[in-house]
Amino acid sequence: MTVRKKTRRGKLRWIIEIPYRDRRTGKRVRFRRDAQVQTSQAAHSEERRLIAQLEELGYIPAVPGQQDGPVEPVAPPPASPQSFTFREAVELFRATKAITKLKRTTRRSYEVSFESELLPRFADMPAAEVDFVKVTKLDADLVKAGLEPSSRRNIQVALRSVLRCAVEAGQLAAMPKLPKLPKVGQKVVQPPSVEDVELVLGLAYSAARMALTLAADAGLRAGEIRGLRWMDVDLDAGLLIVRQTIYGGEVDTPKSGHERTLPLTTRLARMLREAAAKPHEPTDPVSPSSRGTVWGESSLLHAFQRVLAKAKLPKSRLHDLRHFFVTRCFRIGADAPTVQALAGHQHLSVTQRYAHTNEVAKRGVIERLSLAS
Repeated sequence: MTVRKKTRRGKLRWIIEIPYRDRRTGKRVRFRRDAQVQTSQAAHSEERRLIAQLEELGYIPAVPGQQDGPVEPVAPPPASPQSFTFREAVELFRATKAITKLKRTTRRSYEVSFESELLPRFADMPAAEVDFVKVTKLDADLVKAGLEPSSRRNIQVALRSVLRCAVEAGQLAAMPKLPKLPKVGQKVVQPPSVEDVELVLGLAYSAARMALTLAADAGLRAGEIRGLRWMDVDLDAGLLIVRQTIYGGEVDTPKSGHERTLPLTTRLARMLREAAAKPHEPTDPVSPSSRGTVWGESSLLHAFQRVLAKAKLPKSRLHDLRHFFVTRCFRIGADAPTVQALAGHQHLSVTQRYAHTNEVAKRGVIERLSLAS
């Protein structure tokens, strides 16, 4: 499927074109029409809405009061599965499931797997020939190359997603038997200390301090910091609402797929009140860069690294400040479901990883056991 510009009657028009199989008739058709709003962003948004309808209904319905473009029959693919290559399976996945099912950050991870490992190895091979032996050999080569189990697992998950998409589209008869995914052991999260975080926040310049405090005192992810607007902050209620994330310049829902509310710490509330006293619009970013614009991915990380250097602390990830927030919640006695809600974790198992770092609580249990013995 594509969104592209095409000259029509001497004017450039944004065109949406989506080939698919109509679930009602079983026939392959090609949907095509001019975008309702002639801008790139609007055309791509309309395309996503149409794809969502296609996923739900099995066809794309007409828009009331608007004449759709032609829906043309598409020639069926060759009957032999040997003609459908793994490269074509990847392209099919990119055009369908990658858009409708994956977050943008996940999509980027898949692309790394496609370009670095899967396409170089399987591109022109019939998808039906990607089997247990070939995937086992792939994993063995990844082990020899020194890849961690988590990286090997990500590559195999991407491969499975492509093959499963091909099966659902009728291009592959069935999922092949594949080796088990590499086991990934849990790692103990080591967040920065309270002293180090306080030092960093104290040395940060104004724009960076707001962003870093949102990470340390509210546990916001980098994309959520970029996406937080003044309309998402209720100073009277002492709350902020995480509604969106910005990644690669594009707005998306939070990683969990759900909005969440967060009460404000005393420090964060004070900083927000001071910032809110300056003129701003409801849609303005709460934590803009020093230029007054939304932080870029690299610029926010570089700002953090500059403060670490100033504090004479080793380099670390901005995400470590989120680890700090979650771990502190456990250390002051919060239960796992509450921490899950505050952090916006989709699965409780992710939240419980941080409970393993609660050394104070574990020592307390052992001390009480010692006294009881």
